[in-house]
Amino acid sequence: MKNTFDAFASEIIANPYPALARLRAADPVSWNEPLKGWLLTTYDDVKAAQKDSRFSAERVKPFTMHMAATKRPELERMGTLLNHWLLFRDPPAHTPLRRLLIDAFTPRAINALRPRIGEIVEELLDPLSDRNQFDMISDFAFPMPATVIAHILGVPSSDVPKFRTWSNDLATVIGNSRQVPDRFERGARALFTLTDYFRTTVSHRRNARTKGVLVDDLIAAQESGGPMSEEELVASCILILFAGHETTMNLIGNATLLLFKNPDQWALLRNDPNLISSMVEEVLRYECAAFVIVRVANEDIEIGGKRISKGDRVFLMLGAANRDPIHFDDPERFDILRKPNRHLSFGFGIHFCIGAQLARVEAEVAFKHLLPLMKDFEPVSDDFDWDDNFVLRGVKSLLLQRRAVAAA
Repeated sequence: MKNTFDAFASEIIANPYPALARLRAADPVSWNEPLKGWLLTTYDDVKAAQKDSRFSAERVKPFTMHMAATKRPELERMGTLLNHWLLFRDPPAHTPLRRLLIDAFTPRAINALRPRIGEIVEELLDPLSDRNQFDMISDFAFPMPATVIAHILGVPSSDVPKFRTWSNDLATVIGNSRQVPDRFERGARALFTLTDYFRTTVSHRRNARTKGVLVDDLIAAQESGGPMSEEELVASCILILFAGHETTMNLIGNATLLLFKNPDQWALLRNDPNLISSMVEEVLRYECAAFVIVRVANEDIEIGGKRISKGDRVFLMLGAANRDPIHFDDPERFDILRKPNRHLSFGFGIHFCIGAQLARVEAEVAFKHLLPLMKDFEPVSDDFDWDDNFVLRGVKSLLLQRRAVAAA
């Protein structure tokens, strides 16, 4: 079969699901020439691969080695810094680092943050209620989770606007964007800046002997002879900042867009706000903010009659798995009443997203406050500008305008 999935074609960026459905039905384990890797598109294969130690999360190492061989020291340094991220580590190095971070994101710890999250949401929405137009992404969906994660880390909320620029540039590398020709250079500069920022933050808080926020806990663990090096401490702060707001921003934006595009579901939610939690899960399934997980084969592997060679990149297509008709009834329907809803949007196995509960709570609190506001607004246009980021899926902006009042 000729592979028709061109991840960076404009029609695929806007709506990848018909092409993924065809691929899943006809060639579920397929080589993709533009991406130079294998696409897994069924629910069972995507789930199984995340449990299989033959697939490595250390996908940045080959890039780093290539940059060293081609004498590009700045990009080699970028790769070295990214290699410290928990996201790109395998056991045994992955295990103790994850254990250090996971305590900060337990359901109990996150539920304790609900009042503060509510305050942040109200602070951001209050000035929007008097406006005739605003951008859901830049005015709310980005600053809300970014401010929450700043609170968790213990960095000033006044720095949130700077995080937006740095994260955007870093996301072009992490997400394999193709419409930004200098993405590696921009991503490297952003990562170096973030590294300097958190080195300064760690040094300041260590010298002040402060306590009470996540950075302090990581410093204490590192000073007590724990498994985290200084470089890993700084890298963990950057990862928490980046991952802690980027996907939640897309979750909120995608949810808003889907509710406006599906007025029957929007009516259900308005009539019963208790459905917010179920709505969030369906958004995660239907338009997952983390669209792809990337792995590298540690050895030759056979899946579905195809031979994946050692060193090959493998793209676990969460967006396709979450619409697999074998596991979901009427999968192309956006249904906020869907139960069960065992989507894979937070991953599976040892790399299951440690921030899953935080993302869920943030979205739930956000929409509890957004519902009264959204009834008075509508999208300015039906033409939405989806980011070409292959790994992270969301719109670049979502302009909303106040609905016209019908004449008496």
